[in-house]
Amino acid sequence: MRKAVYVALTGLFLAACGGETNTGGGGGTKDDIFTLSRLLGRGVNFGNALEAPREGEWGVTLEEGFFDLVKQAGFTHIRLPVSWTYHALREPPYTIDPAFFARVDWALEQATRRGLRVVLNLHHYDELHQDPQRERARFLALWEQIASRYKDQPDLVYFEVLNEPHGVFNDQPELWNDLFAEALVVIRRTNPTRPVLVGPVEWNRLERLSDLRLPQDPRLIVTFHFYDPFAFTHQGAPWVSPTPPVGTPWTGDRPVWAWGWEDWSWDTGRELVTGGVRVTYERGWAGLRLHARVKAEGYTHLAFRTDREVRLRLRCNEREDAALLLHAPGGQEVEVALRSCGAGEGVWDLVFQNASPDPQPSFLLEGVRLKGPRGELALVTDERGAVRQAMGYAASWSQSRGYPVYLGEFGSYEKADLDSRVRWTRAVREEAEGAGLSWAYWEFAAGFGIYDLSTRAWREPLLRALIPEAP
Repeated sequence: MRKAVYVALTGLFLAACGGETNTGGGGGTKDDIFTLSRLLGRGVNFGNALEAPREGEWGVTLEEGFFDLVKQAGFTHIRLPVSWTYHALREPPYTIDPAFFARVDWALEQATRRGLRVVLNLHHYDELHQDPQRERARFLALWEQIASRYKDQPDLVYFEVLNEPHGVFNDQPELWNDLFAEALVVIRRTNPTRPVLVGPVEWNRLERLSDLRLPQDPRLIVTFHFYDPFAFTHQGAPWVSPTPPVGTPWTGDRPVWAWGWEDWSWDTGRELVTGGVRVTYERGWAGLRLHARVKAEGYTHLAFRTDREVRLRLRCNEREDAALLLHAPGGQEVEVALRSCGAGEGVWDLVFQNASPDPQPSFLLEGVRLKGPRGELALVTDERGAVRQAMGYAASWSQSRGYPVYLGEFGSYEKADLDSRVRWTRAVREEAEGAGLSWAYWEFAAGFGIYDLSTRAWREPLLRALIPEAP
């Protein structure tokens, strides 16, 4: 994204953060859903509190002062993760504990009377992810109770139907689409215009947005979570198996594959360098294979150059019958029409294969990119560039599908070095805002936290990465 466009979008984002709010009735009809999404602005998750089996069990108990802190720092909303299932009957009528309801009431009141918007969700429903059909009735009954209780909340309160659908839903996303549609019907009986958030399967993974099939409803916001690269953001996290090793930095300028693309190469040495990759074919017919989790659309040509003469066999989208024999002369750009190597409406798989039965000495493959009406996509970028590509994809999906998109979680675990955490956090925040997305950092005061409960103080470098204007 060009700098001028980035600055313009960021200005619009910040203006929206300070916009006026309506109250009452679960959403004023004069505001379209894109406006309501932008008004979320900058947020923070109050994690590890009401999502724990018992509040305080995971080290965080909500306090009134927390709401003052986030408001004064410049945040405009909180995302409130709530694990209702720990506090509801297992059998019909699946009644939610009145005392727990009262605690959530208190949290909503603390936020809304300070003018903070709230994304209220249903968190940690593991049984539902494992067996959606068995848990369907309980899930819908929980939302019937939640929606009924909060139907008169001001329009500062938004509902998020389920945090991070995964498990069975990953392989059968249609099950999640159907269940969400049923839950939306339940919610709309009492909250006809309240904004409702929904995310894709595989833990709200950005690459799975295309699996969503949403009902016709003018008040839907689509959400995703971003923790890339996972080896950095979750290093040392004990709940991840195997635990990513500690010591992975994030500089922003190290070369990486494009966002959403994976290296599926065989019998090939690869060394990423600035702007390209040094390739060594260790055996005959070895291949450098790049595979995309999301089909790249809007591109018609592949361009690249090599630093020496190389003969390659190019294959696209696993079309063996359309493989091309190419002569790269070295030092000159080679441009190939994607349709000539098997790619039609989009490309998701590219193989640069050794065209010889013998091993080959190394060569530099550089400037590898897709070109077309959509612009250019560099397949080797840097860490910051990969974040930009991800947020650009979210913005492009939003524009093409007609739904606003919200970044509901991003953060890095405390085991990473602080300087890297600050660089990564600032980069994600800036690229999200540059793409026009509202966001909520994960999280306030636990393992990813920006606030230190032991010292009762902000972790200032992280806070400034999120809110540069913080007092």
